[in-house]
Amino acid sequence: MICKEHPPRWEEFLKTLTERLSKTTPSLPCVRCLTKKTLARMFREIQIELKLPSTYPSGVKILEHLISMGLATRVPIEDAPKLTPSKEFFLLGIRGSRELDVDPLELLQAYHQSGIICYFSALAHLNLTTQISAHHHVAILTPRSIKTNIEPAEIIPKSDNSKEKIKRSRLGTPAFSYQGIPYYSVKRVKNSLPGVKVRILSPWTRIRMTTIEQTLLDTLQYPFHCGGPEAVFEAWEKQIEKIDDDLILDYLERIQIAPLTRRIGAIFELLGHHPVKRLDSFLKKKRNQFFAQSEIQHISLLRGTHYSQINSSWYVYVP
Repeated sequence: MICKEHPPRWEEFLKTLTERLSKTTPSLPCVRCLTKKTLARMFREIQIELKLPSTYPSGVKILEHLISMGLATRVPIEDAPKLTPSKEFFLLGIRGSRELDVDPLELLQAYHQSGIICYFSALAHLNLTTQISAHHHVAILTPRSIKTNIEPAEIIPKSDNSKEKIKRSRLGTPAFSYQGIPYYSVKRVKNSLPGVKVRILSPWTRIRMTTIEQTLLDTLQYPFHCGGPEAVFEAWEKQIEKIDDDLILDYLERIQIAPLTRRIGAIFELLGHHPVKRLDSFLKKKRNQFFAQSEIQHISLLRGTHYSQINSSWYVYVP
């Protein structure tokens, strides 16, 4: 029996919503924690699917009703005074979990359902560092291409509202904070991020995250996004003899960023790692091509960090 307080055909609407949130899908990997924007889109889709009248309560009213029923709870995020639908989070306890604790990675995936969790967030989750994440990142892929012989520039999203200036930092575009920790979004070129793996965080959340090898490559290009030099070297020293050299080779061939290849060659020599034959041949070939250039630019092993010693094989400054 439908309660008088419920909107018309509420049981039918709630049943359909419950079914949609019962399991993760490739397009919706996070079904427990969702943004207001995601929920609004879902409510509209259900309204069309059930052929509900145009006079049916708005998404805001539906959300308020779910909250009043104890089926939705607002996540208290910080540092986002001018909230937009993509920065308002809700926990849906319709089926399964009514736990109110939110995992940082769950928030990241909910913020952008097709985003890739990377940098410090990935390092910490993959146990590549003992440091606690001081910030979190989710990457939004863009098809823009990268020139292979120069340092890749950090790509910062533009504001949807040209009149509003978004505060930006070298770490990316601030999205919000949760429990005092800042969260950032960054745009990354699709071909620079070939190493992505879907991992199960809970029955209601799957996360898209960079693989171990991709994360290690990212530390050389974006060391401060990854927690700084200390976290970077901790990760490499911990994982250097466990990495999949064939994956490293595959990523380097697909990414095609010359400075990154040089950094890999330099850190292998610095840490005494002898790569498998295929990767070793690839590095030797690239080194020969590098020395055939008329002008050679010296670079640092970690972008943005100055070192005084030079690796003469790759012309890379190292500790």
